[in-house]
Amino acid sequence: MDLFDTYEHTIDAKGRLVLPAAWRSEFANGGVIANLVTCAALFPVANWERYRRRMEASRVFDRKELQYLLSFVSPFDLDSQHRVTLSNRLRSKLSLERELTSVGSTTHASVFSRAAWERLEAEVEGPRKGVASLADKIDQLEFV
Repeated sequence: MDLFDTYEHTIDAKGRLVLPAAWRSEFANGGVIANLVTCAALFPVANWERYRRRMEASRVFDRKELQYLLSFVSPFDLDSQHRVTLSNRLRSKLSLERELTSVGSTTHASVFSRAAWERLEAEVEGPRKGVASLADKIDQLEFV
């Protein structure tokens, strides 16, 4: 199954996020939380392993950058209420406070602060100098 759709959440004081029902089967055997710099990411274990190997093989990051990014990675299991706990360090780094938006990104779930997701939406939907609009790009697709 792929991860799609968008969900708005609030997290509790302990940093626990309830996983949407539509995604729970993907994380039945646990998952991995990672820092993707603009958002947190919840990966099913197999998807994380593929992502990590590709990231390491890409040679885009030097050793210190990889070490930094991997320092945020932690495995998780859902609790009995289908919650995952986001670490204080990750929440602080990404300004993940009370209101969050989770976005299915096919291989993982991206978790943004609500404000960060709203800024990203406005940027993508709004006019951008020298860049075709999203609607124009969709219109260019021959298979639609």
